[in-house]
Amino acid sequence: MKRISTIVVILLLFSGSKAIGQMPDFCLTRQEYRLYSLINEYRTKNGLGVIPISSSLCYVAKVHVRDLFINNPDTSFCSLNSWSDQGQWTACCHSGHSPNPVCIVNKPKELTHYSGEGHEIAYWDSEDLNPDTVFHFWMSIGQTKELLLNQKKWSHFNWKAIGIGLYKGYACLWVGEASDTIPEPKLCPDTPGSDNLSVPFKKIVKQVISEQTGRYYIIFGSFNSREDAGKMVEKYQKAGFTQSKILINDEKTFRVSLSDYATQQEALDAKKKLGIEFKEAWVTKF
Repeated sequence: MKRISTIVVILLLFSGSKAIGQMPDFCLTRQEYRLYSLINEYRTKNGLGVIPISSSLCYVAKVHVRDLFINNPDTSFCSLNSWSDQGQWTACCHSGHSPNPVCIVNKPKELTHYSGEGHEIAYWDSEDLNPDTVFHFWMSIGQTKELLLNQKKWSHFNWKAIGIGLYKGYACLWVGEASDTIPEPKLCPDTPGSDNLSVPFKKIVKQVISEQTGRYYIIFGSFNSREDAGKMVEKYQKAGFTQSKILINDEKTFRVSLSDYATQQEALDAKKKLGIEFKEAWVTKF
C-alpha cells in the first residue's frame, strides 16, 4: 500500500520562527544517498543541473520521517506533509481540503539555520522502503515529477539544495532555492545502527476533566475504563487534536473529547469542519 503527498505551495511573505540551534550530528544512509543519486541522474538525462545535497534539508527530512512514524500526524484528514505537536516546531495539519502551506515551507527555518523556504514531497509504503521503488513511484506522479524536473508551475524555481530522509516506511524529500551554508552530510558506515539520529519528542499529556467547566466539548468516544480512554486521547493528540481530553462524569463512564469551546455555536462550527470519519461525534456541555 502506497501513499504520496505533495504540498500546494502558495508564495507568501512570512516571518519564520528562529531555528532551534545547533543540529545534532547525523549521517546519510546508503539508501538515502541512492535516492538522491537517482533523482540527479534523472535530472541530468533531462538536461538539468545536479541539485547539491544539503545537510540542513536532510536534517529536516530525517526529523519529519521520524515524526511521521512515531507521532502519526498523517491521519485520514491530514496529509503526509503534516507535523505533530510533539517537537520544537509549529504543528500543522495540511490537506487538500484545508491547506496549510506556510507552516510547511518554513520548517527549514524552524529546525535549522537554512535561510530559504522548503518544498516537500513525501511517501509511505507498508512494505520495506526501496529507494528505487520510491523514485519510480514519484516519477509516475505528475505533480512530483514536475517539481523534481522544474516543469510547469515549478519552471521558474531554481533548486540549489535537496534533502532526503528515509525511515520505517516513510520517505521525505525537501528542495529549496537557497544554497546551504554548511558542509554536506557524511555517509553512514555500513554497520547496523549507524543512522541513530535522536529527536527529542515531547511527552503526551493526558488531560482529565472531572469537574463541570461550562464549556462545550466535541465528544468522539465513550469508554468503560480510564485506561482505554487514555489510549484514545493519546491517539487523537498524536493525530493533531492537541486539546483532546478525558471527561469523567462518574467512575463508570469515560468520554473522550477532541476539542472544547466557550460557546455551543463555536463547537458546532468546529464539528462541521471535521472529516467524514468523525460524523458520529457529538457536542455536549460539561
